[in-house]
Amino acid sequence: MIAPVPSSDLLLARSAAAGQADAWDELIDLYGGRLYNLALHFAGSREEAEDLTQEIFLRLYQNLRQYRGDCPLASWALRLSRNLCIDHYRRLRQERRSVWVSEEILAHVPGGDDVQARVQWREEIEAVHTALREMPEDLAEVVLLRDLQGWSLEEVSASLDIPLGTVKSRLHRARLDVAERVQARFRSRWTERANPSEKAPALEVSPC
Repeated sequence: MIAPVPSSDLLLARSAAAGQADAWDELIDLYGGRLYNLALHFAGSREEAEDLTQEIFLRLYQNLRQYRGDCPLASWALRLSRNLCIDHYRRLRQERRSVWVSEEILAHVPGGDDVQARVQWREEIEAVHTALREMPEDLAEVVLLRDLQGWSLEEVSASLDIPLGTVKSRLHRARLDVAERVQARFRSRWTERANPSEKAPALEVSPC
């Protein structure tokens, strides 16, 4: 029986694991940008994201021999990286008492040239992160991964190693918790923006 021909992903991983510099450079060229962007969302600042990315690269190199080619190399690398990013997020959550949101995230808030509008949006984004910091970790994580990072429910389930039904249950509870905390802080401001007959808007969350 003829043995199956290894995939290009498997050959690349084997070559890089064997210490071939060209193969490692090719792997980083292919996936380095995606891994850095992932790290940036969890680390917050560019400096910390660079450190986290280096940690990801080191873990990736150490585990390349375990790659068997049964899934795309990109998916395998991202899955490994996500676990490191979640661990990093948990450490930051424990170490930081103050609320901190990266300038990279805040730079994308709406408002255009309206300085007052941008300031208000920044405060509201920070309020969401404050709510996540104050919530139980198991609830905060599912909102972070699903609503802020855009992961699928299946990806959240796999990364946190919990059943899909548990993800959905936690997400529902967490979204309500975030909405209540943010609305309590900004209810007076939203009331001023709205017409007298309108209610304060609820926090917009993505559907399951």
